[in-house]
Amino acid sequence: MMLLMNALRFLALSALLALCAACSSDTYDSYVYPDKFDLDNTVFVGQFSSLSACREASVAKLKELAVGTAGDYVCGQNCHDHACQSAQK
Repeated sequence: MMLLMNALRFLALSALLALCAACSSDTYDSYVYPDKFDLDNTVFVGQFSSLSACREASVAKLKELAVGTAGDYVCGQNCHDHACQSAQK
């Protein structure tokens, strides 16, 4: 019985540590707007582990789309179903 209790404690602690590790790592989703006045037209570029990588990919996508100053982008932090903790440029 004691072995079972120790195993359950170990599993619970492992699960808690894994959950805490997942919470501490931020992700940044890149959303590009070919026309900054038409926010319904969104291009999802990808998810990145740093804000700087998100910015670089966003700017590269805008250049690829050749929209000049008509386009814009946003990097959303820790997004889930298009709802982000914060949004930065």
